[in-house]
Amino acid sequence: MDGGNASAFAAMAAINRVGPTAKVARRRLESCDKRGYFIDAPGWPPGRDQGSIAYNPLVLARVASWLDRAAFSPDTLPDDLVIGMALTPPVIAGLVIFKLPAVEMLAIALIAGIAAQLVSRLLWRGLIPKPETSPIIAAVVGIALIGVGAPLLISGEVAVLAVVLEVLRARYTPAVRAQAGLFAWAVITLASRGATMAWVNPNGGTNNAEPIAIWHLLPSDPMPVEPVHLYVGSEPGPVFATSLLAIAVGIAWLAYARRLSPVVALCFLLGALVPIAVYHWDFVFQLDNGPLWFVGGLILSDRRSLPSSWAARPILGFVAGAISLGLRSPVYGSRGLEAALFTVAGAQALVGLIVVVIWAVRNTTRRRERARLLRRRDEQLRAINRTEEPADPTAA
Repeated sequence: MDGGNASAFAAMAAINRVGPTAKVARRRLESCDKRGYFIDAPGWPPGRDQGSIAYNPLVLARVASWLDRAAFSPDTLPDDLVIGMALTPPVIAGLVIFKLPAVEMLAIALIAGIAAQLVSRLLWRGLIPKPETSPIIAAVVGIALIGVGAPLLISGEVAVLAVVLEVLRARYTPAVRAQAGLFAWAVITLASRGATMAWVNPNGGTNNAEPIAIWHLLPSDPMPVEPVHLYVGSEPGPVFATSLLAIAVGIAWLAYARRLSPVVALCFLLGALVPIAVYHWDFVFQLDNGPLWFVGGLILSDRRSLPSSWAARPILGFVAGAISLGLRSPVYGSRGLEAALFTVAGAQALVGLIVVVIWAVRNTTRRRERARLLRRRDEQLRAINRTEEPADPTAA
């Protein structure tokens, strides 16, 4: 019997004893491997490096803990990680569909987001409340809504504006829970007169019009594009928001992680059904749209971006869905898929404005009440001082 096995058997025999020695022996026995070698013994195990990360039990336990939380308790994960995992399927689908241009645009978003994250940590260390939305998420969302035909300079402008807005929001107005990437896309789109909506056909065809624009050109055909192509996402549109299949996977993950508001998502769907029924459109074609559910499911239905009032949430979802689909009517100018993007951006801007107004009113009321209490205290102190002043002996 070698030295390692002898030590292990001696520890097992000591466990049967009563007293502190048994506890020490039990701990030493737990530190043995299957062959009886102690982990903390010199040269354990033969042929392996004790300091290697691959065999570090702390690292392995931490990784196993994260995997266990992601599989069985995703609601305990950080918000940034949950949203990032929800955006992963649409990003992967965009990389597969649009290839190299999508890789370049994603690289711009990651560089801008990481740089903003580092700068914010250095400038405002400990001042930004937790949990905050990562600038990386805002940059990816802003880039996801751009067409691959747009210049990379436009992508850089959207990414930079998205991270700047997100850092300022997290630092100064954390109560406004809006998606800065969507705002950045809307601002740059309006400023550049639609330069971000440079759609490209991933199939190599000459027709670069997105599905809703094709439907406007062919109003007699209720289904001008194959539903399978719309579902998979192999049609012109935003780089990371064309695949309804990938977006559905992201929405399902948000629901599993308890970050999705089912009431808002359902009311958004009900609101979208109203103009479809009024104008007698094809339900499958109108709802089989990736950008519509990217903003309606992944952005608008995110619990973090919703008002705290439970009564306002279904109203917000219903109105946003009705306007998003209603703007496609020729009565309102036959807007395309950008109608849903601008509608959700406007809805979040309206909610943010209401939050800011409520915050300003409450702060003003508190300041007035504080000033009133201070004046009252000063008056009481002056009254006490007058009663305690000694009488002047020369007055007699």
